[in-house]
Amino acid sequence: MTAEFWDREKDFWKQGPAEAARRLDVSCLFVHAAWGILNRDRLLTAMQEVPRWKEVALSDQKATLADEVVALAYRVLASRPGQPEYRALCSTTWVNRSGEWRILLHQQTAI
Repeated sequence: MTAEFWDREKDFWKQGPAEAARRLDVSCLFVHAAWGILNRDRLLTAMQEVPRWKEVALSDQKATLADEVVALAYRVLASRPGQPEYRALCSTTWVNRSGEWRILLHQQTAI
């Protein structure tokens, strides 16, 4: 089951705001050193202002599952044209809402 979530996680880095809107829980929080702590609406607005990542590699992947919650922790190396590579420690908590998996919390710490 965790392979499915790693695929979702990698896709989330590459897909745009429309797909993010489908995957983010209504009470989602996003924690980022440069952007601060954003709620769902502010995150979707911020995502419209930056290009999506073209290449994404996840490593040092750890996962824990409990009933309707999946927590992921990992390192990411991401790149997009014209910008330096981005390296971060990340965590994402997915929650099952009526059969749909949604992102409840995502955190990035650049390294």
